[in-house]
Amino acid sequence: MNLDNIIKKYQALKSDPFAVSNLIFSLPHKEKVFKTQLLELIQNKIRDQDSEDLGFYLSLAYWDGIDESYKPALKGLIQATWHTYHEDIIESIFELKDDAFTDDLYKIAITPDPYRQYDDELEATLRKCVHALKAINSSKANERLEQLKATGNKNVLAALEIYH
Repeated sequence: MNLDNIIKKYQALKSDPFAVSNLIFSLPHKEKVFKTQLLELIQNKIRDQDSEDLGFYLSLAYWDGIDESYKPALKGLIQATWHTYHEDIIESIFELKDDAFTDDLYKIAITPDPYRQYDDELEATLRKCVHALKAINSSKANERLEQLKATGNKNVLAALEIYH
């Protein structure tokens, strides 16, 4: 199946999140089959600051396999305020474990608006920032974790508990 056909199927299913998930899960996992095309689509979204279907492309890229070639696109998206997919982007950054994202993750962790609009009392995006910083595990990332810990935020502390 080629990416154009997948996108057509997605367009027909996009009102049903479960069907979209099933579509993604039916594709090859971590084989980077669609990497070149997905990178181009995501870069076009960044250029045009167009968030329509961005979440689908990010989910598909994650399923297809994130690698270093996605880093410039993820850097272009991580602090952008024209979309609301920061939580999805953090999951991709987690895969890269790249210290270049440490300050971005920290900024998102301490700045609920506009980066964590969908966080409820459990602050899932904040927690993902903590886990991504733990995965990066550099001196800078660990320093940022200490700064987050010092805030006394119960969700930061809860996320860190699993590492002890």
